[in-house]
Amino acid sequence: MTTSDRVVDLLVSEGGYRELPKPFKVGAISFDFTHVLVAGERANDLVVVIEVKGDAQDDAVIRRMLAFTRALDVMRSKRPVTAVLTSGQVSAETVRSMSNVCRVLPLGAPSGPTALTAVRDWLSVLLPLQQPSTKELQVSWEHDFRALLPQDVTADLVEAVVGAAALGKEAVEAQFSSAMENAIAPALQEEGDN
Repeated sequence: MTTSDRVVDLLVSEGGYRELPKPFKVGAISFDFTHVLVAGERANDLVVVIEVKGDAQDDAVIRRMLAFTRALDVMRSKRPVTAVLTSGQVSAETVRSMSNVCRVLPLGAPSGPTALTAVRDWLSVLLPLQQPSTKELQVSWEHDFRALLPQDVTADLVEAVVGAAALGKEAVEAQFSSAMENAIAPALQEEGDN
């Protein structure tokens, strides 16, 4: 699977994008990019995937994107455009020139066992946020909370408060209040006896 195919697969399966037919037309002008995708319901992004060949000149890639974005401007398109450059490497000047008219994501050609993760990381600005599960949040919260506690804190109180946290704010407050009342009750009893 090529990097371009991975990009399309991730955007379609995880981002809700759909691929547009080739060649892509803006008005009467046809543009032949590797892939063109449009976002689904919640966004209106237009993503152009350009497979950079080793023999392709950076100037040609720049000219195609400038012409494409100009054609969109003439048609009064409000869609933000992202150019995803795959396979070959482009110069910093090419990225800088293209970034004047669109967002540029130069992926290159990640390979190996982490290739899919690398592509997903680069495309994360185009994908919906992934929320961690409630269980992951709870574990993270507990670990961070315990790391901040001083060493002399009573373990029973910590366990009671952490256990109540799953039930919500009121349960934590009630547990903490009960523990405090139990801790000071003997002192209040002594004071009342005197």
